[in-house]
Amino acid sequence: MIFELKAEYGFASVDTEIHLWHLVREGGSVALCERTMTVDSRTRSSADLRDIFPERLCPACRQRYCELLPSMTHPAPAAPVAHSKG
Repeated sequence: MIFELKAEYGFASVDTEIHLWHLVREGGSVALCERTMTVDSRTRSSADLRDIFPERLCPACRQRYCELLPSMTHPAPAAPVAHSKG
């Protein structure tokens, strides 16, 4: 499953500052948080996720993305195994 980032702009009609980034399935218009994005919203590759400040990514989209991609979570490291000297 491939995702892209779509911009949500500020609240003023002339405001072009990006308020939040949302995750959308590539070519889609509905974000993972179920917000419908406009077709003219700025779009970026999901590879750019690492370049976006965490507070600029929609929290609901981030949570849903992590649920869809469980391989992103890392298990706790295993406890070291004690070896007996013999």
